Amino acid sequence: MDEDAAPQGEDVPRRGRRTPEAELPHYQVQRVREALAHDHRVGELELQVTIRAGKVMVSGTVPTEDVRRAVTEVVREILPEAEVHNHATVASFPEPEEVERL
Repeated sequence: MDEDAAPQGEDVPRRGRRTPEAELPHYQVQRVREALAHDHRVGELELQVTIRAGKVMVSGTVPTEDVRRAVTEVVREILPEAEVHNHATVASFPEPEEVERL
């Protein structure tokens, strides 16, 4: 019998493979950052991600409230068991005081 094969009837992961919960935090951070950068709902490269004790903290600036909500959704899709703390702020663009005439 192959020593890496799971015994029949048991749900045992193969040696060397980690479940998302057992994955090292720095690998989880990288997976979350890549997902936030590549997901069409977010597309943000500059968000900071920290993971400690099953809690994911995201900070940075996003352009809209919809993108801010999507950040939380994407993190939950990648790490469904994690507690998500989304500290991303929505950028504000003040109206100019005067209208520029051309």
